[in-house]
Amino acid sequence: MSREAHVRFYEGLGVRLPGATHRVITCKSAAEARAAVEVAGRVLKQLGVELHPQKTRIVHAQDGFEFLGYKIKRGKKKLYLPESKIRSQARQGALYAYPKEKSIRRFMDRVRQRTKRRLPLPTKELIEELNPLLRGWGEYYKRAHVRLLFNRLDRWILHRIWSHRFKRWRNAGWKRLPQRMLYHDFGLVNLVGLIPSIASRQ
Repeated sequence: MSREAHVRFYEGLGVRLPGATHRVITCKSAAEARAAVEVAGRVLKQLGVELHPQKTRIVHAQDGFEFLGYKIKRGKKKLYLPESKIRSQARQGALYAYPKEKSIRRFMDRVRQRTKRRLPLPTKELIEELNPLLRGWGEYYKRAHVRLLFNRLDRWILHRIWSHRFKRWRNAGWKRLPQRMLYHDFGLVNLVGLIPSIASRQ
C-alpha cells in the first residue's frame, strides 16, 4: 500500500501504519494447506481476531491467486524454445507474477485522465504530470513478468501524448514529435527501461 497517495501522505506526517494483513502460505499438498489454515485460525483466535471466511482460500498454483496487486500463477508447462536458448528467466512450469487486470485498467484510466485532449497543457508540463504516475506504477511492478506488457503500455502512452498534442488519435505525431525526443529531450519515463535486466544494460 506504500504506493497509494493517502499512505504516502500519512507517512510524511510521521504516522506509522500497521503492516499488511494479507498473508500467503505455500504448501506441498491440499492436506498440508488445510492444516495450516486450522493452525492460523487457532493462533489468530488467541489474539482476538479471525480469518475472513470469504477471503481465506486454498488454491492450486496452476489456477493462480491474487496478492497485493499481483496475479501469481504457474507458467506454461511447455516452452517453445529449449532453456539453453532463453535469455530471460522464463522456465518451464515456474511461478510468475503479473499485475492484476484491475490494476492495469486503473493505471490506464489514470493516464487517460492526465492526457485528455481538452487539457491546455504544453507537452513538457503534460509529461511532468505523467512521470510520477508512470515511475511509481512501473517501479512497483518492474520485477514481475511484465516485459511484453510494459512494451504495449509504452506504445499506448506515446499515442496518448501524440493524441493530446495534435488533438486526434490518428496523426503523424511520430514524425513531428518522435519518441526519441519524448524520452530524451522531455524526459518521459520509459516503463521497459525500469526493468532491472534492461536498465543494467543502459
